[in-house]
Amino acid sequence: MSSKVLVLSVEYGKITDSKILDMELEEVVKNVLMEILPKWSPKTSDLIAMKHEHEVILKLPLSKELYGLLSKYGLSRKSVSEVSARIPVYVVSYENRWVDDDLIDDKVYIIAPYINEEVRKEIELLAVDLISKSGEAEEFSEE
Repeated sequence: MSSKVLVLSVEYGKITDSKILDMELEEVVKNVLMEILPKWSPKTSDLIAMKHEHEVILKLPLSKELYGLLSKYGLSRKSVSEVSARIPVYVVSYENRWVDDDLIDDKVYIIAPYINEEVRKEIELLAVDLISKSGEAEEFSEE
């Protein structure tokens, strides 16, 4: 049984592509890495694939489908009206550079399980924030 996976392409702090694939998460991560290889320049950039856990908080009640999906990710009750789960979020950076001690990500893919539109928007904000923060490090170092 395949699941839905959110794949975001983020370039210079903007989402350039957002799609939902009907595949297994690990398979999508490997496919994205294979797709990136021709675009990656080993002379100018590191190739980095990192897995993070991101806590999502959702209001109760949950549908049966949503409960089944989230139960794979450490579903726990936060309060009488909310639950939380820790979903894996993969960040694949293929165009980046070092400025002093800071790694500046210019182009990345963000890959995560697709939960629902609310969580999708949260992951999109997280992705833009991640890349924007790396740009802020560069601005700060120039001052």
